[in-house]
Amino acid sequence: MKKKGYRLLALLMAAAMTTLTACSGSDTAGDTAAADSAVVSGETQAEIAEGASISQQQDVVAAVNVDFTTMDPMDTSDTLSGGIQRMIMDGLFGFDDEMNIYPMLATGYEANEDATEFTITLREGISFTDGTPWNADAALANFAKWDDETLGLKRTTFLCNILDTYEKVDDYTIKINLTEPFGAFISNLAHPACVVMSPKQIEAGVEACASSPVGTGQYKFVEWIEGDHLTLELNTEWWGYDADICGGTALADSDAGFRTITFRPVTESATRVAMLQSGDAQIIWPTPTESVAVLEADPNVTSYTDEGLVVRFVMLNTQKEPYTDKRVRQAIDYAIDKDAYIQVVKNGLATKADSLIAPAVQYHKANEIREYNVEKAKELLAEAGYPDGFTTTAMYANTSANQKQAEFLKQQLAEVGINLELNGMESAILNERIQDVDVPGSEAEVEFYIIGWSPSTGDADWGIRPLLAIESEPPMSYNISYFENEELEGYIQDGLSSADDAIRSEAYAKAQDLIWDECPLINLCVDSNTWATANNIQNVKLYPDGAINMKNAKMTN
Repeated sequence: MKKKGYRLLALLMAAAMTTLTACSGSDTAGDTAAADSAVVSGETQAEIAEGASISQQQDVVAAVNVDFTTMDPMDTSDTLSGGIQRMIMDGLFGFDDEMNIYPMLATGYEANEDATEFTITLREGISFTDGTPWNADAALANFAKWDDETLGLKRTTFLCNILDTYEKVDDYTIKINLTEPFGAFISNLAHPACVVMSPKQIEAGVEACASSPVGTGQYKFVEWIEGDHLTLELNTEWWGYDADICGGTALADSDAGFRTITFRPVTESATRVAMLQSGDAQIIWPTPTESVAVLEADPNVTSYTDEGLVVRFVMLNTQKEPYTDKRVRQAIDYAIDKDAYIQVVKNGLATKADSLIAPAVQYHKANEIREYNVEKAKELLAEAGYPDGFTTTAMYANTSANQKQAEFLKQQLAEVGINLELNGMESAILNERIQDVDVPGSEAEVEFYIIGWSPSTGDADWGIRPLLAIESEPPMSYNISYFENEELEGYIQDGLSSADDAIRSEAYAKAQDLIWDECPLINLCVDSNTWATANNIQNVKLYPDGAINMKNAKMTN
């Protein structure tokens, strides 16, 4: 397995003004209205000049493991949807293949000493695919949406609590004032939730944003038929092909891209593999771990494996019995053989998790893993008043991979008397029942939730706050454990309110220690990224957070 050293650029300002300049080249590449939308159509296909590119005259199919949830970045709850949004919409900043931040629709920024004021310069010569110009007014329209809690979008808390004022300095300069120091601000702007949408679409309302996004990206949205496919077409006038606009180095080769890409949700892992081998699909991800060896042996297929940021875990509703008791939560941790899990469920393509954030994430701190110990688990259950165990229900998206891990967990927990009833369902339905609810944790349906998470900022803040902060309880974000701990809240705020690296490191270390002890979620493993393509497809990659990266993807003769 190829290991990468994922890192952030030095963006945390301590004493001096900081400016990020130039456009880096890339060598390689809520309101859930979308769920109710049957068919959404975009513009007709653009004409491609004859002989311009073999790739750009091709239509390709990508088979994915789940359906999409929404096309609104601020309401997105899954990596798949967020990855597609990155193809349609660009952000002020973005990440390269190794999670280094670089400017996109911005050309750079300056910050004051305490990281409360940011002046961002914007790239010129760019328009949205609906013809709206990209400028300061367009940027501020997006900031206003990101700051609007009344919209009820899941990722609103990402920025709204720290935004104070945002104003136009000139046509291509904006100034952002924060309510308090926030060292991860530029990292957050590089997150997929902050890709930029046309002001016209924002004005049209949340349903329009969720069902038919309009951006400045390499691809344009065409159609989404729920449960069947989502289609994009190439934006041949994408600014990222133009070295002059990019500041000297284009984001992608001039012949990169496909005429159309059709994404088909295929929950059955074996079917995705068969589609690739038969030619019915040219790209699949994730590759089911049990099929990696098979595809590696197929001369017509190229299989890829790389280190990722996704941590796989079980979230326990800490406001519902028996999970109100820390001993029960720790007992479940002891009852699961992580080594067996990695071999049986992940086919060896994962590593044991020693925190809720992966080692490649900034401010990761390793904790001592609770090794498999059935007797210790039984002892803790007895101390908590459950000597004979109990019955609980696991909820999860009904992919083949999730079903496999659910069955493994059921078998493991049975050894300590816990009867795990399995309830897999379509991802859109799961999203509604788990995340689109506004009730106290004690009244929520969820008890035991199987999920994975990657902090797509590359920063510990977004690996912790959306999952365990009080402000992040559904429907605002993803604290599906309904964990409420004032000490943790203090550490989160300490990490947010300073640009000093040492202070932030200490805060997040303490946070990880507390979380490990309290055990509101059970850490299972850090996933490897897996994907595969037909041999005539080049430069399809995954970002470390598991999202697809096709900036430089192309087809050979």
